[in-house]
Amino acid sequence: MVSLVGGAGVTALDWSVYDRWLRARAPVMDTPRLVVVARDPTSEARFGTGAWDRAVVARVVAALARGGAAVVGLDVPLGAPSAPGRGGASSDALLAESAQALDVVSVVSPSMPRSTALHDGKIGHALAEPDADGVARAVPLWLPLGERSVPAFGLALASALTGTAAADLRIATDARGRTLVDFVGGAWPRGVQIVPFLEAWTAIEQGEADRIHTLAGDNAVLVLAEPARATLRTPVGEMSPIAVQVHLARGLLGGSRLREASPVLTTAVALLLAALAAGLLLATRWWAGLAAVVVLASAYTAALPLALATTGLVLPVVTPLGATALAAVGGLVVRHLASGARIRRLEEENARARETLVQNESTVESLEEDLDAARAAVTRSTGAERDLGRAADLLREQLAEARRQEEATRRRLDTLERELSGLRAADARTDELGDAEQEALRRACEEAGIVTRDPAVLAVFQDVGRAARSSLPVLILGEPGTGKELFARAAHRLSARAAQPFVAVNMAAIAPELFESELFGHVKGAFTGAVADRRGYFEQADRGTIFLDEIGELRADQQSKLLRVLQEKVFHRVGATRPTGVDVRVVAASNRDLARGVAEGWFREDLWFRLKGVVLRLPPLRARPDDVAVLASRIVAEAAAELGRRDITLSEDAVAALRTHAWPGNVRELQNCVRQAVALAHGPVLKREDLRLPEPEGRAAAEAGGETGDAAVLASLRRHGFDMQASARELGWDRSTVTQRLKGLGFRALVDAGGDRDRAALELAGDPALARAVELKLREYHEHLLRSVAGFDSAEAAVAACRRRFKNLPDRHFRSLELLIRRYYVGGPDMAPHTPPRS
Repeated sequence: MVSLVGGAGVTALDWSVYDRWLRARAPVMDTPRLVVVARDPTSEARFGTGAWDRAVVARVVAALARGGAAVVGLDVPLGAPSAPGRGGASSDALLAESAQALDVVSVVSPSMPRSTALHDGKIGHALAEPDADGVARAVPLWLPLGERSVPAFGLALASALTGTAAADLRIATDARGRTLVDFVGGAWPRGVQIVPFLEAWTAIEQGEADRIHTLAGDNAVLVLAEPARATLRTPVGEMSPIAVQVHLARGLLGGSRLREASPVLTTAVALLLAALAAGLLLATRWWAGLAAVVVLASAYTAALPLALATTGLVLPVVTPLGATALAAVGGLVVRHLASGARIRRLEEENARARETLVQNESTVESLEEDLDAARAAVTRSTGAERDLGRAADLLREQLAEARRQEEATRRRLDTLERELSGLRAADARTDELGDAEQEALRRACEEAGIVTRDPAVLAVFQDVGRAARSSLPVLILGEPGTGKELFARAAHRLSARAAQPFVAVNMAAIAPELFESELFGHVKGAFTGAVADRRGYFEQADRGTIFLDEIGELRADQQSKLLRVLQEKVFHRVGATRPTGVDVRVVAASNRDLARGVAEGWFREDLWFRLKGVVLRLPPLRARPDDVAVLASRIVAEAAAELGRRDITLSEDAVAALRTHAWPGNVRELQNCVRQAVALAHGPVLKREDLRLPEPEGRAAAEAGGETGDAAVLASLRRHGFDMQASARELGWDRSTVTQRLKGLGFRALVDAGGDRDRAALELAGDPALARAVELKLREYHEHLLRSVAGFDSAEAAVAACRRRFKNLPDRHFRSLELLIRRYYVGGPDMAPHTPPRS
């Protein structure tokens, strides 16, 4: 006997999968037939509902022996006395005598007396032990009874039919000595012929020998004459213990050998699936990895019935799939931690690359100036031209090498910046404004549906709040998509008319022939199709607010009709003879220059003066770049919520691209762009390329000179992290011009800071995160200046030499450089290359 230690790998939940599959499984077996002569209601009507006279059973057994049955199984325990009043000892003797004529296997009960149970005939037990969930799936293969081990009834029946000793049959058992039962079919196995007891009895009484021979010939016939006293829950429904044994016998005869997976196999399968799941999640993008894990789990689930059908192996479900799920979660966590570590590593490498770039840039700038000085010296020199020429050549070689290093560092920095900005999600939180009044305005704007941090827009909203308390008309001017209707609704909401109607009218969308009917209404029969009285927009807005959008699109005749209503507060419905009076607050809006329209004659001057009670001008989105990130984050959140994907955010790179775009369509264009990116997004972080923005055109050059030009240069440098080349590209200059501007600004900052390089760097940077890069540049400029003045006897000589060396420095900045040199020669501290100790 082969014993496979199992039971630990397959749980009750696992078995539920196999239970459902077993109900639909169709057996394919070609084995000796089993015939069950079963007690049924018609038989009980003939012989009674209790125990039957064993003489009846004896006559059936004798008939089966004559019919050629190979084996007869009885649920009547031979040797045990029959029930009182049911034939007594004579019937028992008659049954025992009939049983001697052929091979009989009878059921034995553990509760029977040992002397009775251990008779010489073949016996088998019908015990089946339910699992923890109360479902019987296995039976003990052998049951100790005294000094003898009794096989299961199904095993004894199969052994008798095949002529093989039960102990010689190789049957897999678990650690408790149980074997799994192959439940195929319903209450009785498919392929087993079920014959009602009364039908067999009738054939015997009528002497139908052919019928008896067909029923018994070379078959194993199981005669069930005892009433069912108990039932068991099985994967295929309720059945008696003897029916479970019939399933066991049919499975053994059909070659079915179910066995549970061992703990070793269960562990190996679980580890393999977990390793594959973790590998898939770590090797691919997270959403592709999850999809692959789902496919892997589905493939394993589909393989379960295949393994059962081909090998009889019952593989576990919960442990491998649970390990797969845990591995998937672990893979996601590891992926997230690895992404964070990668971002930190890239940030550190980015900082080092930026420092290297600053140093390389400074080296290039110094070499360029030295080369210019050498060229000037060659021009002035008479006797040392050859030596100076070689020096110039050497400087050119050094300059070329420095430029190559700078370019390599710049490429590496660009790569790191792109990778970092694509990985980092932009901070979507709205920080509070520093000023309490501005913060209160921002919150009030947000309650009105206006998202902004721009002081100009907040000032407009403040004016709206003040104007709302009066009855003056309001005229809102601004480009399309700047939120004119939001401000109109805010004016209504903040006014005393807030509880009354707000009617918005798009003047450009009203057909000219319907203008009066739409605005003022009509009476029944006024024209063809006027089947009832209709209130116009002005009457609908009575005691409330009417918003006249795109008022600049009105024709001259329409303007005159509207003017009269605004002046008199009275109008006539189309077809009416009596005037109608209304009390409305008028808020108008236009994206056209109405003042210019008055000058050019296409807009009435008197209407213009009537509308401009309070004039509000909304700035375009390009004039308030700080609002772009806040608006974009809000739009992303709303669009992601509509799609059920709340994990989508904007990357820093995408926010930078949005801030630099011109947005001619303002908020409406921004909304369309961001919503498209969310709809077509592949991952949780939107990158620059997901926005599909056109390539930005080159910016106009900054103002040519003066303090305004310095401010523009400094703003550009701060935007690009003091990357000279990127700033020069934005400004449309060459890099040396930007370098000279920054150098001049640095000299002036050093003078203002009294030589404190850290303070000067922080003032120029405007952001502590950029101060380190600026400090490195100032150090190079400072030390280069020291080298340039070394060896001169007087400040005048040093200043004259530096005027030639720093000839490209703007004059307004050379005054700061001259002041540094003169302080150095008089022993002042401003020129000393020191940095205050850090705390």
